[in-house]
Amino acid sequence: MPSYLITGSSRGLGLGFVTELLKDPGNIVIATARDPARSAGLQELKSKHGDGQLHLVSLDVTKGGSVHEAAVATQKVLPNGLDYLISNAGINPGALKSLNEMDMDEFKAEIEFNVTGPMHLFREFAPLIRKGGAKKVMVLTSALGSLEFSGPVEGPCDSYSVGKAALNMLTRKWSAALKKDGITTVLVHPGYIGSTEMGAGIQAWVEENMPDLPNLTVQTSVQCCLKVMHGATGDDNGLFFNEDGTTRPW
Repeated sequence: MPSYLITGSSRGLGLGFVTELLKDPGNIVIATARDPARSAGLQELKSKHGDGQLHLVSLDVTKGGSVHEAAVATQKVLPNGLDYLISNAGINPGALKSLNEMDMDEFKAEIEFNVTGPMHLFREFAPLIRKGGAKKVMVLTSALGSLEFSGPVEGPCDSYSVGKAALNMLTRKWSAALKKDGITTVLVHPGYIGSTEMGAGIQAWVEENMPDLPNLTVQTSVQCCLKVMHGATGDDNGLFFNEDGTTRPW
């Protein structure tokens, strides 16, 4: 039975991954969030699926102790290892603020969440992934983290772009270390999803400045991202993909 762990599962894209993966009764899904009990979506899914398929685990990616405890809890559920780790959690509190307008405490919190959080994940969950069968890690990033795509242009999501560019480099470096253990790590831009909280925050900007940008549904994005992850081979380790499977410039 393939096993999956998803961070940031309380809503949006993370909840979409959980929902999609639970359609296959052969999958074991570990859904993590800061407080799973407060997620109506996770609680509804839990009521529909038995304890053997869906497991809710508390995990705050910004706190090393919380990530460690989540890894210990996951080890108890999956003593033979974790097949797929999906690092999805992210924040974008100052979506339409320039770097000059951004509150410094907000800026530091965003960088910590988007960069330090995944580093905690890599460290704590690597032993479980090494024991797994598929040995795959998918890190959800953004086209805004691409230096070529963003270019010397102000907005939107200036601080978010900085965090995602740093996340891309962190993942690129970690992928080399994980590859030694047979683990394949890929970065994936999930596309623009206007129905999520994060997507809605820049919807007006997108409509004015990028009116032709496809607005994907959560389900479509999730299905595309899973296809990329499942199809990734060792030759794809450390690459940056779009949701359609094409590669994106750094």
